[in-house]
Amino acid sequence: MKKLTARPEDRRSFFIFISPWLFGFVFLWMIPISWGLYTSFTNRMAFTVSPRFVGLQNYVELLGDPAVRYSFLVTIVFSVMHTTIAMCVGFVLALLLEKKILGRGVFRTLLYFPHMIPLVAVGWIFRIFLERDSGFLNILLVRSGLMSQNIAWLSSYPLFSILTLSFWQAGWSMIIFLGGLSTIPDSLYEAATIDGAGYLRKLRNIVVPLISPFTLFQFIMSVIYSLQFFVQPYILNPRPIRGGALMATTPPRETFFVMARGYFNIMTQFRFAYGIALLWLLFVFIMVVTLVFLKLGAFFVYSEVESKR
Repeated sequence: MKKLTARPEDRRSFFIFISPWLFGFVFLWMIPISWGLYTSFTNRMAFTVSPRFVGLQNYVELLGDPAVRYSFLVTIVFSVMHTTIAMCVGFVLALLLEKKILGRGVFRTLLYFPHMIPLVAVGWIFRIFLERDSGFLNILLVRSGLMSQNIAWLSSYPLFSILTLSFWQAGWSMIIFLGGLSTIPDSLYEAATIDGAGYLRKLRNIVVPLISPFTLFQFIMSVIYSLQFFVQPYILNPRPIRGGALMATTPPRETFFVMARGYFNIMTQFRFAYGIALLWLLFVFIMVVTLVFLKLGAFFVYSEVESKR
């Protein structure tokens, strides 16, 4: 059998076209990540000229720090709440817009559109909406007679304020579930109708099992996303504003997530190595959580191949 070999000009074209991506991969991804990993094993501060290698000292200190453990706890609690809200709302919207109704394409576009807005802009929109003195929510509730005075949502209910963004991001979940619903053949619904199955029975025995791969994907992506929450809590931090800029104060304990604590250690306390080590610890935690859910998903996700055995 004749061995196929690429012509020199084809090989040259391949490297020319791949070089921009390869350059970005090496210089904008591999080198910074490698530098960050090495830095986490040193005592580098903001202005340290010659940092000293300290091994696992930063990681040992992190694991023994009660504040870090609390940040992981509130991050996990928020991740559970955010994932539940986003997936449930997205699933309900997908069920409603999967039906052949007038203007469903317009509704799908409108519900997905918020997901396309940059996170910084979304955070500022919600900050303006929830402000105590000039926020639209307080103005609406007070003028309608539902409240007698304004509520400081950002400082009194910081976790609630951030969770409202879960509804804003539900459009992405809706698109994933719509993709799963579109793969279910109509013949299954017709056969179930002939057998006398109602809507809830079809939902339980047909829809939920067949879209389980999409549900697992959406669940894992939502968990990964929520465990890295930073931009929204940073902007919704109930800090005073001076000269158009947010003051660099720590967020409330209820929303002092791991990413925010890493930023606080690096940019406020200038403990570069300690903060980077915390972010690497978060990376390992996310990787472990992802692998665990992938393994567990094998027992719950519907497989057409296994169903035919």
